[in-house]
Amino acid sequence: MMRSTAARLSALLLFGFLLVGCVSAPPRQSYNRTDHPITNIVVLPMRRSEPQVLIMNNPGYQFGLIGAAVAEANLAGKRAKLRTQLTQAGFDQSRILQEALGKALQQRGYTVTWPDALIDSNPRTPREGMGGRKTYGASGNGQAQLDVNYGFLGYAAAGATKNAPYRPTVTMSVRLISADGRTTLFRDIFTYNNIGAAYSIRDSVSIEADPRYSYPSFDDLDAADAQSAEGLRVAIEAIAGKIAERL
Repeated sequence: MMRSTAARLSALLLFGFLLVGCVSAPPRQSYNRTDHPITNIVVLPMRRSEPQVLIMNNPGYQFGLIGAAVAEANLAGKRAKLRTQLTQAGFDQSRILQEALGKALQQRGYTVTWPDALIDSNPRTPREGMGGRKTYGASGNGQAQLDVNYGFLGYAAAGATKNAPYRPTVTMSVRLISADGRTTLFRDIFTYNNIGAAYSIRDSVSIEADPRYSYPSFDDLDAADAQSAEGLRVAIEAIAGKIAERL
């Protein structure tokens, strides 16, 4: 249990550091479709992700690991409520991404093959902080492999006051690899809700949050019921569209 809490804290703190620019995101690489004309893409199983709640500039984070642990305990109830809401709404981030990204890529002329199991069943797969794989093998199908993962998924606020509303927040790492697993054809990170210009992830594609899904307090978010799921769906679809634009 303690290891699980520590891992969750590390993930949330990493996301926070990325937002304020304290940690550099992986280098970006544009896709040159002229030099690498592919039409068939195989999507790799994604890292498992769970909806989170995050407050940037949380006073607890100013007091080291003990303060972070207190802040985490405070957020635990909020996280549980959000997950209950999303479950009751039938929210499935993997299926939403599959539908939205698959449709967007097909409109760009690609044939996309998704794995039978969207989530990687092997928790020991070596991955980077944002979820991308550290190594790749050859693919027997398709002309390229697409590694797409959620870095953060949930609702985040820029601070602990009512002037810092909760908004749907999603980060996604994307990497297109050659079929033999040796060459990176495209790499980027996409951020929905930059929590203010000063807090955008360095070197990422940033998308402004839809103002319809903005909640002054967590009580307001809790009262939104199914709208919380709708806000995240809109965020995922927006990122899917941006990914397709760059491929």
